[in-house]
Amino acid sequence: MFNPGQKVTVIGKFQVINVGPEYIEMDAFEKGTVENWENYEKNGFKEVTADGAVKDFDGFQVGDFFALDGVYTVIRSNEIFTKIDCAGKMLSIPNHKIVEVD
Repeated sequence: MFNPGQKVTVIGKFQVINVGPEYIEMDAFEKGTVENWENYEKNGFKEVTADGAVKDFDGFQVGDFFALDGVYTVIRSNEIFTKIDCAGKMLSIPNHKIVEVD
């Protein structure tokens, strides 16, 4: 469990699994199956147009993939998930993918 205001970093890659009114739920992305790998290769971590050109970030949508590099501030935490502030959005990340920083 992490304390509000604490600085943390996030390990790994994530897929958006739910966009709710209060927060965006992220799940650790493991590329174990062929279907997951193909979806990962198709969508990657940059949003692109149909012809493959990189486009501006247009928000979090279910199915998007993200690598969260940087240091984030904890909003709240429980035994399983921690909510962090990422560019003004509250992201819910599994605790086993979060590391405290100084």
